Amino acid sequence: MTEREEIEAAINEWNSGLDGGDIERMVASCHPDVMTVNERQPVTVGTQAIRDKYNPRIAAAEITSGYDIEDLQFYGDTAIVSGRFYGTMKMRETGEVKKPEGRLVLGYKRDESGAWKMFLDLDNNGPA
Repeated sequence: MTEREEIEAAINEWNSGLDGGDIERMVASCHPDVMTVNERQPVTVGTQAIRDKYNPRIAAAEITSGYDIEDLQFYGDTAIVSGRFYGTMKMRETGEVKKPEGRLVLGYKRDESGAWKMFLDLDNNGPA
């Protein structure tokens, strides 16, 4: 598997966990000190912050998600990915369908086992 394919697989692991409502699968794809910088929200650090942020979203909606890589740069055991995220959120209570989308920069670094783990999630919502 190429390094690009490894990064794509790491991104897909997060998205599969999110889409399947499996927060622990999402957290397993992250570095323990993952930093999340989402638009109009406080910066958070750590996997517990991922649980705190995403558990309510998973409970509130059926989610589908995707990510298109636009640029991928490797710096030894660190990778920076820029691209576009998109998806749907069908709200469980109302049936309303939301379509979040925007720009997303992800940072990955290899752990002791050689697996890529997300250490940075930086987004801005809205059209390109």
